[in-house]
Amino acid sequence: MAIGKAPSGREIWKAVREELSLNLYALPFSTVAPTIYHVYLHPEDFEAIEGISGTLVEQIGQALTEEVARLNRDMGGRVKTVMARLLERERLAPVETPAGGWEVHVRRDPDGELARGQIGIVSTLAMPAPVEYAGTPTTRIVRSVIGASGRAATVTHVARPSPEPALAVTAAGAGDGRDTESRSSRDRARLTYSDDHGAHTFVMRKDTLSIGRGGSAVWVDVQVATTARVSREHVRIRLDGQGRFFVQDVSLWGTTVDGVAIPPAVKGAEGVAEPGPEHPLPVRARIGLADAIVMEFDALELR
Repeated sequence: MAIGKAPSGREIWKAVREELSLNLYALPFSTVAPTIYHVYLHPEDFEAIEGISGTLVEQIGQALTEEVARLNRDMGGRVKTVMARLLERERLAPVETPAGGWEVHVRRDPDGELARGQIGIVSTLAMPAPVEYAGTPTTRIVRSVIGASGRAATVTHVARPSPEPALAVTAAGAGDGRDTESRSSRDRARLTYSDDHGAHTFVMRKDTLSIGRGGSAVWVDVQVATTARVSREHVRIRLDGQGRFFVQDVSLWGTTVDGVAIPPAVKGAEGVAEPGPEHPLPVRARIGLADAIVMEFDALELR
């Protein structure tokens, strides 16, 4: 692929296929693959294929299913993983095709991180939660940049679920006999919002939370897909020891609570220098990220 030339549909597919094979996750009786792929192109490269992006997405989804079938059929479960590239081919259990299908998005790079001819891919793999964790699976997110000379960068982020509630059982005949949960395991609040990918609900399971578009060097707890008016890290939410919530602006375009602007971040010559002061957040509120997204915030009772 030559730098300066828009990647072809076949080159985009090859990049997605490699992302699939490099990020498989082995289980005892099956192997799971990333199911969500966000493909980013330089804005000029995206314009060149925008008219056929729907067809491209559809065919990539079909090709992913066929690739999984090929791996299982032709290689008998012998898939070249990252470690196998360094050592030897490793035998894996059959690769699963996701029951809900593949989710593929192709869009322009909103952050100016990609040069002409480069492909950025963010893939997401939901792995089963370890025994010590409850319900929500571990999410493994891999961000890759592919250019003429191969992969220029790959960054992996693993978001683990909240621990299973710890139970403290009273001894027979002592106390009232009720189980109690540690606060660290509780759901703190719920965020409901819609972005370019549709409607979402996110449960806050720790005392601090960051929200924004994220990026190759910026990790957030809640990553939204929307206009660049929402900063890579846009806002933070914190729960203190007395059960009070606070919100803090970290953006270039501002944050509102119930339609009223909160104190803004302090902006330096090259963007945000430091977050703004914390602002009290009601137990039910509408948090506006610039003029792009409104999140419904609902604090959950911490018994």
